[in-house]
Amino acid sequence: METVGLEKHELPPTNQKRMVAFINHFVLSTVNFLNKFATDCETKFVRYEHKIQSLEASLSIVEAKLASIDALRNGSDIAGNQQPEVAIKPEGNSPEEDSKSEINQTVEESSKEEVIERDPQYERYFKMLQVGVPMPAVKNKIKVEGLDPDYIDAFL
Repeated sequence: METVGLEKHELPPTNQKRMVAFINHFVLSTVNFLNKFATDCETKFVRYEHKIQSLEASLSIVEAKLASIDALRNGSDIAGNQQPEVAIKPEGNSPEEDSKSEINQTVEESSKEEVIERDPQYERYFKMLQVGVPMPAVKNKIKVEGLDPDYIDAFL
């Protein structure tokens, strides 16, 4: 397809200074846009990360408070009515179950010995871990309260 009346070799060359100015303007405006976009994304990411950490800390506190309620621990409902406990226990224990119970007893005894050596400031955090609160949430709570979150790693 040939254009009517225009030949490419007959066109005057583009002014190089003008072309460089257009390219520089394009590159600068694109880089500025991308930098602003990246900064906005990072700001939002940090804000959401703080919100998530706050929610994790609050959740761990709520879980610890729920775990400390005796009515829930004993299997009774809030009104105080006892719910029937149903337990199905096999007649004999298999060798695997016996070894598991021995291991559990050993772990419990060793954890009782460690309680004596622990710093009393951290006891509630160990209690949170025993209840099932995830380690990152407990460490987050310790950090929020101004204590060393790596302290509990020495006892685990």
